[in-house]
Amino acid sequence: MDFNELIESAIEKGASSSKLIKPEDVVVENWVRQKCQYGCGGYARYFTCPPYSPSADETKKTMQAYKHALLVEFSNLQTGEKQPNVHEIMYELERESFLNGFYKALAYAAGPCRICSSCVASEIENPNQFSKRKCLNPGKARPSMESCGIDVYQTARNAGYEIDVVRNTGDPYKRFGLLLID
Repeated sequence: MDFNELIESAIEKGASSSKLIKPEDVVVENWVRQKCQYGCGGYARYFTCPPYSPSADETKKTMQAYKHALLVEFSNLQTGEKQPNVHEIMYELERESFLNGFYKALAYAAGPCRICSSCVASEIENPNQFSKRKCLNPGKARPSMESCGIDVYQTARNAGYEIDVVRNTGDPYKRFGLLLID
């Protein structure tokens, strides 16, 4: 499997487009994770979100271990309409890559995990590092880009994508996934 086949596979699975980028073009900042902590209702309610996801510093170190990344775009999404399951698609791309010889493949999804209809993390009163053992799908669950400190806006712009803040409820929006490959 080559990178072009991987790009085609992403689109076949439901992505709008996909681009091969350099991991050094992925922007990782501490403030992004703090926006999850102070501004997102998913904080500590999903095992793929803070405080369970890797810190920005851990993510920066992880990026250094890779030579290639695949940025996967899901565009023209509308609230209330059926949407591609970004978590499931990113997991499938990681698995496909792994089975085709990219044994270091590692995926990041977008937003709170949607693999289960409800995450048991939301029931935990005092989360700690061992709480994640209660995840019902640890083999599939992947953290979101933003939960790990990835500045999705700047990373997408670095790759040539147009992305803006969604200002009004009902406006179309985009999501991005990231697959690290070597």
